[in-house]
Amino acid sequence: MRATGRGDPNFSQRRRKEGKTYVFILMSRVVTCNHGRSCVTGLTSNCHILRIAEYLASGRVNGPKDFVYDNNTGILYTGVEDGWIKKVYVNTSKNSKTRVENWVNTGGRPLGLARGLNNELIVADAYKGLLNVSRDGTIRLLTNTANGLKFNLTNSAEVASNGVIYFTDSSYKYSLQDVELAVLDPRPYGRFMSYDPRTRKTKVLRSDLYVPGGVVVSQPDQNSVIFCEYIALKCTRYYTRTANRGRTEIFIDNLPTYPSDIKYDRQGPNYWISLVPSNMTSYYGGALATTLDGKPIAQYSDFNATCSSATRLGDYFYCVSTIFTSILTFNWRNQNLPSRTCNSPICSRKCN
Repeated sequence: MRATGRGDPNFSQRRRKEGKTYVFILMSRVVTCNHGRSCVTGLTSNCHILRIAEYLASGRVNGPKDFVYDNNTGILYTGVEDGWIKKVYVNTSKNSKTRVENWVNTGGRPLGLARGLNNELIVADAYKGLLNVSRDGTIRLLTNTANGLKFNLTNSAEVASNGVIYFTDSSYKYSLQDVELAVLDPRPYGRFMSYDPRTRKTKVLRSDLYVPGGVVVSQPDQNSVIFCEYIALKCTRYYTRTANRGRTEIFIDNLPTYPSDIKYDRQGPNYWISLVPSNMTSYYGGALATTLDGKPIAQYSDFNATCSSATRLGDYFYCVSTIFTSILTFNWRNQNLPSRTCNSPICSRKCN
């Protein structure tokens, strides 16, 4: 979400209003990166990912915030700033041009994406609310109001195995165009909610949150949902099943910079928390890997790198950002990844 000078080859030509609204200030600590240690099978920490990154669909995906991948078709879906949800045909060959197609336009600003139980796409649209996009491209509004308050900045969504959709509204007071005010305002206006397609009921599960963003259903048990709070620098676990239902606990806190999204990586298994750099004392951003119980284990980052959402797909690591015009990717199995000492706030806790 923060502007970067060398993360995207087309960034120098981009002077978008939306991109500008995501430049924030935070004093964050700088610590030594713990390089080269394998914490999850095949994973190592690295603070120089931009040196080996490729940029897919350059200039054809403006400001992607999130993505979902269809294993059956090899298509990556991502929403961009002009309202289109794009189909990106992922190809690992360096010699072939990435194919990109417009799929559907929400008429708003699609941010978070999630795959539904029937292969539909669930979209958290900043302006429209929570949407369902069927396989044939039909768009249907699911919900845009809870407890008499309309969503003003619908951010992220995730679908549980029982069909319930968990999602966040970053602010019921400020819209996307006023997101700077949402960050600077010391009062919390964010909400974490659920929508049940069977009953068509929307429930507020937690309110008074500080710009909540990414959401993920815990795996493999699906007993809880983890959501990020951008300004609070933490991720919280909300229990949806068992005797702990309705209880919350800290999943990870004291993060060195803003957590934008969280995704499950079955290859680990682990979670990836996308971190957006500050623009004050540290300019490192990227993604932090944690165990299923929130213990930091590895990271990919770089100076001026930024990830609004990121995860591994097979041999490749993918990262998108609202200030990118492309999709950043690299082969995480590459043994030639640079691994020199660096000062990165992402490694605020060492791998064990």
